[in-house]
Amino acid sequence: MSHDPRPQRRPDPGARGGAPLNPLLAVLLACGAVVVLLVVGFVAQRQTGTEAAATTVTSTPSRTTPARPSSKPPAGVGQAVRDGKFEFVVSRVDCTQSSVGLEHFRRTAKGKYCVVSLSVRNVADGSQFFVGGAQRAFDTAGVEYGNDEIAGVYANRDTETFLRKVDPGHEVSGKLVFDVPKAATLTSLELHDSLLSGGVRVTLG
Repeated sequence: MSHDPRPQRRPDPGARGGAPLNPLLAVLLACGAVVVLLVVGFVAQRQTGTEAAATTVTSTPSRTTPARPSSKPPAGVGQAVRDGKFEFVVSRVDCTQSSVGLEHFRRTAKGKYCVVSLSVRNVADGSQFFVGGAQRAFDTAGVEYGNDEIAGVYANRDTETFLRKVDPGHEVSGKLVFDVPKAATLTSLELHDSLLSGGVRVTLG
């Protein structure tokens, strides 16, 4: 058996990519990776929960306090009310008449006449006509009735002031006449200082 006098070459550990990894170090690195993943997951979960809570709060409708109904009762007969330039006071309502006027100057109702006595005072700075055709009456069923201006001429034969402009600070008195069915009962008036005004309500009875 011959012996080779040349020294044998040992394999170079660096040729295989370096020294083998220490097992303990590998375990530590693995544990560190797990911890990093847990921390990332926890942070992501917290962020998601915060966004969801914010969304929930944002989407919750705000509560509004319902408006309290006004405790002030509507004005009635004998009380002053205002609309625009005029202050009105209804003094009497008579629904027992079937006609108005005297002898040949008489007008008969289709149903019955409700004659409303009232005063009108100008509370503004300029003169203005009182327009009978702008006034309205309502019955228990909510039916609206317009002022019968022809009957009003007969009812106001002695009250010329209703046909003139009302000057600032002045007051006039007169009557409105409403032709309503015999079975109807008027419950309120809507008085206006002009055809286009908002009007003010007066309860009757």
